[in-house]
Amino acid sequence: MAACTAKPVPSAAVYPEAGTADEILFSSRCHECHVPLGPKDRASGAWPLIVERMEKHRIESGKTPLTGEEERRITAYLQRNAKRPS
Repeated sequence: MAACTAKPVPSAAVYPEAGTADEILFSSRCHECHVPLGPKDRASGAWPLIVERMEKHRIESGKTPLTGEEERRITAYLQRNAKRPS
């Protein structure tokens, strides 16, 4: 994977809970490396592993790691807004 480069942040209306502290945290931290998927793009159970994998990429690329609290809040935000079973 190429080194992370800052990507433009889409308008707040793109993600659920627009303007909340958790949405802003997700948007700002995840956009440091890429334009992230929306929470509904994956099932709730998939998000913890994805966040963990992305954190490894952050560290490998020299970005400031997420704090434990940031990782917990981002994961909870993604799971709370994840794709629902059909």
